[in-house]
Amino acid sequence: MNDLILMGHDVTPDVLCDLADEFQISEVRSRPKGIRLCGLSPMTARTIARRYADDEAIDAVVVPANLSIKNYRVLCLDMDGTIIHNECIDDMAALAGVGDEVATATRAAMEGHQTFAENLTNRVALLKDAPSTIITDALQGIRLQSGATALIDFCRSHGIKTYILSGGFTNFTKVVARRLGMNGAFSNELDIDGEHLTGRVTGPAGGRILDADGKRRTLEILCALEGVSTKAAIAAGDGANDLEMLDAAGIGVAFHAKPVVRAQAKYQVTAAGLDGLMLLFKEAWD
Repeated sequence: MNDLILMGHDVTPDVLCDLADEFQISEVRSRPKGIRLCGLSPMTARTIARRYADDEAIDAVVVPANLSIKNYRVLCLDMDGTIIHNECIDDMAALAGVGDEVATATRAAMEGHQTFAENLTNRVALLKDAPSTIITDALQGIRLQSGATALIDFCRSHGIKTYILSGGFTNFTKVVARRLGMNGAFSNELDIDGEHLTGRVTGPAGGRILDADGKRRTLEILCALEGVSTKAAIAAGDGANDLEMLDAAGIGVAFHAKPVVRAQAKYQVTAAGLDGLMLLFKEAWD
């Protein structure tokens, strides 16, 4: 059996009444901007979900009946475009006067048109000799995604370890992780010489750039530290470099994602905020 979650601003009591009558659904749970239709046959769940497939204002997500957060131990989230609205390298580039060039390259990377490591190296090279103050200035503009705090608080209350896995930079990921009370962040490192960026970037601890393979391997290690398989992980991201991480996790969510990611991820959340991930689990409806 399956549960079907409908989320978004357009999920109204009228939607609930119409579906309950048409499909004779006996158990329904509701909360603001969301309803959960419980104990559906796979065919019924898919039929209703297809009805909303082209509606960008409503997410229709099919999960196993009574899916419980208690079966999960690790949450791994991309940062830029996922936890926050910003693309931090684009923000820095705008401050450095090379915004158009870097933004074009960023889109190519997120859509999977280039290898991530090569693309990131080329983008950071455009920041060579920019004052390091652009990092501080860009940090001032960070905007959390709607529902980010609620999701992290929900996971922590159920004993879930929470991490940022980002192809971005430690100057930003560590600040956001601390702000949300997360367990840690793994990301790339900008090279700074005195008061200027050198245009070079390395991976965590000076190693390989954290790309799609690196995110997946980091998720695997974090799960190993908890003594669980990757099927006990929840992951969410929006870019092509998140696909390996999403595929490895037990719950892999394309969140406000590019088409290539939505097409391949197990679950998609586009209309709701990050707190929509909470609603996949029965505990969020108690």
